[in-house]
Amino acid sequence: MAHQIGDVNFYPTYKKLIKNQWESYEELKEEQEKQIRYNGYHELAHLHPNYFTPNPAVLDELGLGKDDTFIILRFVSWTASHDIGQHGIRDMTALVRELERYGQVFITSEGRLDGGLAKYQIKVAPEKMHDLLYYASLYAGEGATMASEAAVLGTPSIYVSSLVGTMGNFIELEQKYGLVFNYSDSDKTMNKAVELIQEPDLKKEWKKKREKLLEDKIDVTAFMVWFVENYPESFREMKENPKIQCKFG
Repeated sequence: MAHQIGDVNFYPTYKKLIKNQWESYEELKEEQEKQIRYNGYHELAHLHPNYFTPNPAVLDELGLGKDDTFIILRFVSWTASHDIGQHGIRDMTALVRELERYGQVFITSEGRLDGGLAKYQIKVAPEKMHDLLYYASLYAGEGATMASEAAVLGTPSIYVSSLVGTMGNFIELEQKYGLVFNYSDSDKTMNKAVELIQEPDLKKEWKKKREKLLEDKIDVTAFMVWFVENYPESFREMKENPKIQCKFG
């Protein structure tokens, strides 16, 4: 999705895909003189290690230890305009029942949880969610933002939605970095989740993948600050030499 500052649009840079689900290639061509592209993800603006340090105190609130296995599930309401007609996890209860065989399950949900699922709802302040996500053994859910946040934090992430395949950042996170698995099928989601949660040293493997991503991407916040503070000269510099952003790597 475009991030606009003044009359300049920012689009994430994907080596294999620059088209997003809202705009056609022709539309991008028409607007390209007003665009610059940065090599990073929106989530890195707040979760880059230069700015985010996980606080383990959130584990104490939930009676967890750093070595405990726990899974975070995210369910969305499917009422947003871009979600109309889409779907994700077909049987929430079955997924919870299967995963709790391997670790403690916590749910974050946009809608009300019915029946026996309410007891799994996370009871921590929203601002502590990223801390919890960092320490989680696995994330699986319908929430795209949380799926990408888990990935850049080095937590194994499964994104399940009929929208899979329409967003370039998820394609790159899966195909280039192996940080995310994307599925539109609930059964495949469950099978992959069970497979991952049983892997030894899973988090250590994902930490290495995260380090590779951080090596490749720029510090988005530092870049944005430089761009705004030096606009419009910064816009001209980026148009003439896009590699100038590498100094924020």
